[in-house]
Amino acid sequence: MSSELRRVQPTYTIRVAAELTGLHEQSLRMYERRGLISPARSKGNIRLFSDRDIEQIRFIKRLVDDLGVNLAGVEVIIQLRRQLLDAHHEVLTLREELSRCQ
Repeated sequence: MSSELRRVQPTYTIRVAAELTGLHEQSLRMYERRGLISPARSKGNIRLFSDRDIEQIRFIKRLVDDLGVNLAGVEVIIQLRRQLLDAHHEVLTLREELSRCQ
């Protein structure tokens, strides 16, 4: 066994995730059905929300509550955000490759 300590990321049940985000559990289930969040599942099929999931839920909540965006709009914004992040990572990769060639 390795002597390295493996850092375990915390996960939260749907009840705790709802409390942390100020949303109802049913809202989180609906967000998952719509593909806005993708919590992991335990062997017993219990939703396990990571800190990243909690941040995504809070982002969605800000869009809805503060900006008045409906869930269809949230879906579009999240998709555009993912595309932008993918493009950003691609640009960084290309820059690294270019700097190695020079």
